[in-house]
Amino acid sequence: MACCTGRCILFFILVLQMLVVVERQVFDFLGFMWAPIIANFIHIAFLIIGIFGAFQYRSAYVITYSVWCLVWFGINLTVMSIYLEIDRLTHEDDWLSLKTGHKSWWAENGIGCKTESSNDNTDSPTNGCLLHFTYVESVQAAAECIFAFIGFWLGCWVSRSFTEEDDHFDFIGGFDSNSAHHPPSKSSRMQMQPMYIST
Repeated sequence: MACCTGRCILFFILVLQMLVVVERQVFDFLGFMWAPIIANFIHIAFLIIGIFGAFQYRSAYVITYSVWCLVWFGINLTVMSIYLEIDRLTHEDDWLSLKTGHKSWWAENGIGCKTESSNDNTDSPTNGCLLHFTYVESVQAAAECIFAFIGFWLGCWVSRSFTEEDDHFDFIGGFDSNSAHHPPSKSSRMQMQPMYIST
């Protein structure tokens, strides 16, 4: 496999997507965000299908992965709009944890946040974080959107190249119109081939 073929680039994108989604899955498990956990598991399954399809030159599997990339793009746009509170969507509605009352792990363990001990011996993050948790979650979703967009177009291109490279040479009968795989029609007779016997 050449280094800069579409198939090799697709493998690279699939591996990057797998790393990003596993990282995201770990932090979603830490925060008990059940809707993203379920979606990440489904995405991992489609990534495995895409890897198998690219490895085995199966264009149907690569097309399945490409179609899923469109769905995954929409899911991550929704997550971004929930965390950035676009229109009426807000993370306070608790849809991402499926109404269990859990919050994102990043909300309590933000990047650069310093915790202050209150009188009841619980640590609570202050507002002096370097990056607010909604932006961290939105950046993760944006990275997934970028990978899904690239994966969709690359998957379509690779699956098309698989069908162009596929030649259906009939090794048994060659290019004969009356080969073993194509029985003669009712009106024609079988062609007789001379046999040569060496003595």
